[in-house]
Amino acid sequence: HVAALVLARGGSKGIKLKNIKPLAGIPLLGWVLRAAIDSGMFNSIWVSTDHDEIEKVAKTWGAKVHRRSPEVSKDTSSSVETIQEFLRNNTEVDVVCHIQATSPCLHPSHLQKALKMIMEDGYESVFSVVRRHEFHWKEVKKGSGELTEPINLVPALRPRRQDWDGELHENGSFYISSRDLIFKENSLQGGKVAYFEMEPELKEDLMASTNRSFTKKTELQ
Repeated sequence: HVAALVLARGGSKGIKLKNIKPLAGIPLLGWVLRAAIDSGMFNSIWVSTDHDEIEKVAKTWGAKVHRRSPEVSKDTSSSVETIQEFLRNNTEVDVVCHIQATSPCLHPSHLQKALKMIMEDGYESVFSVVRRHEFHWKEVKKGSGELTEPINLVPALRPRRQDWDGELHENGSFYISSRDLIFKENSLQGGKVAYFEMEPELKEDLMASTNRSFTKKTELQ
């Protein structure tokens, strides 16, 4: 049994109820639920929430609802803890695909291809990444007397973009894991693990870009 699961807590501290804010006329949550449904890969599609309005939106978009307990609805609660509670309540689920609600650019084909890596290639966990061509420097505190230094380049040998493959970064769009791995490793990544590389045009962190979009709209109002 392969389940899609979106975590959508009502107590977001950055933007209140951001997971159901409209984006191009569709609730943010609706974009990822539609991608999951259209992928045709899931036996069940769920939203885990502690909020009545989010539950209503989730059901409108065809999802089942896992009403999470207060123990995993705190500011300090981790995604893994919430997913473990979901799995304990739904013992038929063998593989769970945790989809971030703040991933409106997610396409059904991404989920189809990544899930095949689990179902056909034998991976225990697969997560989404994007390739970035960015040079990193050490951060130093003001007044410390320290000097910055390069982390992933030699300045005298700075490569041209076309001569450098760049680096892979998690973009937080989705994490697919087996039930056994999540309980054994207490993590969504581990065991026989692989990444799924998303398209270059999606290289910016989707959560960050979505948060900035809503923040700008709020500032303009």
